[in-house]
Amino acid sequence: MSKSLDRYLYAIRTLKDQYLCVRAIDVTHYLGVSKAAVSIAIRQMKNQGLIEVEPDGNLLFTALGENRSETLGSRIRFFQRLLAEAGLEPSQALRDAVSFSWEMSEAAFEAFRAMRTE
Repeated sequence: MSKSLDRYLYAIRTLKDQYLCVRAIDVTHYLGVSKAAVSIAIRQMKNQGLIEVEPDGNLLFTALGENRSETLGSRIRFFQRLLAEAGLEPSQALRDAVSFSWEMSEAAFEAFRAMRTE
């Protein structure tokens, strides 16, 4: 899966945590991207079995999408806690945690997690 689709999944997860219903336009506003970009991402996520779109436009995670979005959220929360404990201001810790989560390989993340539990 591409890192850009991860960003869309995380955006949908974040919006779903705040609202009952999330539509493409909500993702557009949240990420500050074009409607066309969101439309393409939604089509790709549907093709990969990550989301479904209800007739009213509500975006729903499939089991696979739910799992992937939770994995992303877990990585972000891990780095956010780590950075906050290191003294970063909470909003900066979140921004940097999101950045780390997109760019870091799964192997590097697991190495950080193992180091953290030692």
